[in-house]
Amino acid sequence: MNTGKIIDQARALARDFVERGHRRVRLPVFAYEDWCEIYRRPPGGESLHAFRTQQRRTWYLMRFLGDQGVEVEAVPVKADELLDWAEEEGHDLNDPHELAHAVGEYVNRPQARASACRHAELPQGTAQALGATLATLTVFGERPEEPEVMSIVLHRPDGAVLHSLEVLACQHGPQEAWEQVQAYLDRHRPERVFHDRTVRRPEFCPDCNALLVHVASPREVEDARKA
Repeated sequence: MNTGKIIDQARALARDFVERGHRRVRLPVFAYEDWCEIYRRPPGGESLHAFRTQQRRTWYLMRFLGDQGVEVEAVPVKADELLDWAEEEGHDLNDPHELAHAVGEYVNRPQARASACRHAELPQGTAQALGATLATLTVFGERPEEPEVMSIVLHRPDGAVLHSLEVLACQHGPQEAWEQVQAYLDRHRPERVFHDRTVRRPEFCPDCNALLVHVASPREVEDARKA
């Protein structure tokens, strides 16, 4: 499935949630092995492609819901726990529609715990208080000729992420994206900015589905200081 279709599906889902009056949405998140077991897919090949498509669609959905002021909670789903629960509740997981219903019911149970991941959520001003910081600019996309996200990450020399901004290509043109990045750098004033020259394929956290951002390596940082 191409990126445009993934984005269109995510927008349609977000619009549906908003039109139905949802102010908080819980979304399932899977590790690849759990996803294969739950959906009875053999690992590799087409299964990996389908899994990545779902991850990307969920990530865009999270972004679009957040833009609409909807609170999003990612709920990690483990295969053994879901399958045991589904059997106890009498769900027939051989039916794709029943499986989708069961997953939705599972993550919306009161006892289902949302992900505790916190990716780069330092309060404003905290990063500066920690001393000298660096920044890394990276473009993400499934294909080099089709950029999807421009990422600017504030981090420490050891690679610890302090804060980040992701600008979506489907919402902002190249010039506007650069302007947002420049404004971000003007606010945080890092000691040095690294520009990653590789268009990187996006990868997502298996616990909360956040985009896994990229930062300059400690060796790159050290080499830059010696230059």
